[in-house]
Amino acid sequence: MLGSSEIELEIVEKYELLGEKRYRLRIRGTSIYLNIAANNEEEAINKANKMIRELSLDKLVRKIFR
Repeated sequence: MLGSSEIELEIVEKYELLGEKRYRLRIRGTSIYLNIAANNEEEAINKANKMIRELSLDKLVRKIFR
């Protein structure tokens, strides 16, 4: 289990595509997956959290799972 106190993330896959490290993360308790290009797990989590906020997924997930 990884991520912020608001949204829990888990890394489900690490792979390399065209020389780029990529991470597939899932928002725990959902079937929402994010594919992130990053140099390491911490950067992947930070980028995923930023994407979640930008797309307002955090609000959606909290509203559904109240």
